[in-house]
Amino acid sequence: MVLGFTGFLSNLVIGVLSIVFLVISAEIVVSKMEGVAKYYGISEVVIAMTIVSIGTSLPELALNMVGSFNILSSSGAPLDLFATDLSTMAIGNHSANTQALVEQGRITAEAASNSTQVYQNTSGTVLGANIGSDVVQETLVLGLVIISSAFLAGKNSFKFSRKLLIRDYAPMMGTTLMTWFLALNWKGLFNFISGGELYVSGTLTRLDGFILLGSFVAYTYYLYTTRKEDLAEQGDVDASKNPVYDFLIGLVAMAGVIVSAEVFLRVVEVAVTETGISGSMIGVASVGVVSAFPEMITAISGLRRGSEGISLGTLIGSNITNPLFAIGSGALVSTYAVPRPLILWDLPMETILSAVLLVYLFSKEQVATKLAVPFRFIGLYGIAERLESAENRVLSIAGAFLLIVLYAVYLYVRFTYFQYDFVN
Repeated sequence: MVLGFTGFLSNLVIGVLSIVFLVISAEIVVSKMEGVAKYYGISEVVIAMTIVSIGTSLPELALNMVGSFNILSSSGAPLDLFATDLSTMAIGNHSANTQALVEQGRITAEAASNSTQVYQNTSGTVLGANIGSDVVQETLVLGLVIISSAFLAGKNSFKFSRKLLIRDYAPMMGTTLMTWFLALNWKGLFNFISGGELYVSGTLTRLDGFILLGSFVAYTYYLYTTRKEDLAEQGDVDASKNPVYDFLIGLVAMAGVIVSAEVFLRVVEVAVTETGISGSMIGVASVGVVSAFPEMITAISGLRRGSEGISLGTLIGSNITNPLFAIGSGALVSTYAVPRPLILWDLPMETILSAVLLVYLFSKEQVATKLAVPFRFIGLYGIAERLESAENRVLSIAGAFLLIVLYAVYLYVRFTYFQYDFVN
């Protein structure tokens, strides 16, 4: 039951409304706080590196933090979970820690079992939402932004700068690989290699969370010290005329973000129990899509102003912030159980899709020249000439449509073959 409603349809409506309210509230927080910061003369680059950078990932961050505290409180003895030795705190997971509390007589076995269920469902939901949002942005949203540029800026293609690809896009791929590497169940993989059963569901420990969060701080510092001021300007929000009032509105909206995240997680808990749909599936298919809307709106807004660099930088920056800051912070609080679909499909596909696009952009001329040879041989000179005129780092509308198709394929395979989160 959520908010007094028990029917499946009622909970579905509440879940959808909570996601929408979560995203809208996050947008209000960012705009109000950005206006207040500008009123007090805070540097544009500081605003870009803090309010805007974190704000575009606020829905994912809120879900991770609320979910992590829900995991801790579900044990009935959250403070006791931290009353352990340093090694257990750093590399232990929530399930093992609650079991230790059972052995010490601090909580009952039933409480530990219920807490483990919350731990798995909540972990799957928040991680699925986070990683799903990244995949949406790298495929569907990027494709829509490129297509939008044809209508808003009169361009049939978009050329990526080498600096953007090397400084921002490559680190984005690195964050995905880092998250995947840390989440792998190495013990389970070694057991499989030695002839045992394949059990790949992994864990993100507090040490892993510290590594992710530390990487975010290091990357933000790197951007702060190397990025020029004019590249970080934010143009849509004016300085606040009433900073105290706007600050209070921002705080109210932040409360709305937290409440919305809490309501949504309750809806997911009911949905998982009543339908059997996995938490990560719900996260990927719902929050992952909706929470990508702010980045898409910001990117399209940048195209309308002719700021293509900001448009693509927003998408890429969000995909760095999501795993490093949001997942890292949540793992540092409660640890996460990483579902097998995320390890076997979502994280690998996020890595592969971004890598394919990067290789394509840097080798487009060479590939197109080779493809033109057979067309010229059979007399299709028009196609051959178009292929030979291809430029590196240029993504056309055809390429944008291909990204959208790839997202559809990603979702189809996810729904068809990766429906369950935790199986032995």
